Amino acid sequence: MALQFKKPSEVSLEYRQRLKALKPEVNVDQTDSDWYIRSLVLGGVISGVYADQSKIADDPFPQSARREAVQKHLFTYFNRDFLAPTQADGFAAVTGTPGSTVPALTEFVYTPNGNVYQASAPIVLVGASGLVPVTSVSSGQEQNLLSNAALTISSPPVGIQPASLSFGNIANGKNQESLEEAVQAILTRIRQPPAGGTENDYKTFTREASSSVVDINVLRYIYGLGTLGIVFTAGTTDIDAALNGGVPVVRMPSAALINEVQAYVEAKKVLTDCVYVFGPTEALQNVTVRVRYSSGDHLTIPTGQTLTQQQLVIREVQRAIYKTPPGGRRFGASGFLVLSEIEEVIDLGLSALPYTEGNYTQILLDRQADDLSATGPNRLMLSTEIIVPGTITVVQL
Repeated sequence: MALQFKKPSEVSLEYRQRLKALKPEVNVDQTDSDWYIRSLVLGGVISGVYADQSKIADDPFPQSARREAVQKHLFTYFNRDFLAPTQADGFAAVTGTPGSTVPALTEFVYTPNGNVYQASAPIVLVGASGLVPVTSVSSGQEQNLLSNAALTISSPPVGIQPASLSFGNIANGKNQESLEEAVQAILTRIRQPPAGGTENDYKTFTREASSSVVDINVLRYIYGLGTLGIVFTAGTTDIDAALNGGVPVVRMPSAALINEVQAYVEAKKVLTDCVYVFGPTEALQNVTVRVRYSSGDHLTIPTGQTLTQQQLVIREVQRAIYKTPPGGRRFGASGFLVLSEIEEVIDLGLSALPYTEGNYTQILLDRQADDLSATGPNRLMLSTEIIVPGTITVVQL
């Protein structure tokens, strides 16, 4: 039975009732009396003790524990604290005079948000261009950049042009482990303890390899008997924060991270298993959504928003796609990008109907997404795929 603690007002009333029974002549309801004030103070103290006892009773269970208690659970099961945020890394393409040098710690700035990246090693241009390995100065998913993001060299070395581009994604930046993520890791360890090579064991090995790892898909017999594949994403964990803040969603791990995970898993794996670790394949998905707004049209900007109604709908479709795990939602042996899930995310974010108020704004009276494939409403996904939003068309009804 759950512990019940009394509210301050209940303790105060109980105190005054007992006082009245002992001293009938006292007016216990006189609000400026010493007795009444004392009852309020006592009520607050006693109720606080009850409440603390309730929280103490919750702390042994990770799903209801306070952050400090979850931290102790992490040390008990994994001998670690909350995973720290990670830096983003990748390559910057530079141009200049052949033979020019880009020293280590040369700074590259992404002007739109002020992100700063430093060269992690010096390079000498063999031709008119070259690739500089860079690492973000700060940590977190906001440091990730998509390919061809414009960078500026703060103090260009002699012979090097100040304008630069990211070569491929600058990836692997991840936020600090959230309370919810930590609780899920603890519950998984409790419910599925190490068992000598199960699917969950290999997911555990992959997460242990790097704090940048996010989602994992373990594939049995990927290249025949005795083989298994590990497909994982890295970087952006908080899809909602990224989309709401206009931050690029980068989930493809870098080659260096893939090699790091491969090496770690090799040291942990079952000896008879041949393990192959790789990043997922990105697959574009176009989506058409037909909507009816409660007022205005595509170009209307709702109160309190900076995006148009059409842009808000597009953002919710992107949210649903990005939240689909590698390999898709499983139905039997196959995985899918699910049409109804896209519609549900739109409802949760933008519905104006009385029974569902949107989390971000209430602008839609109706929505209907077209089938995602020629064979049915859902799109069949390969086990190695992640879906990336393609062209999102919003049709106003």
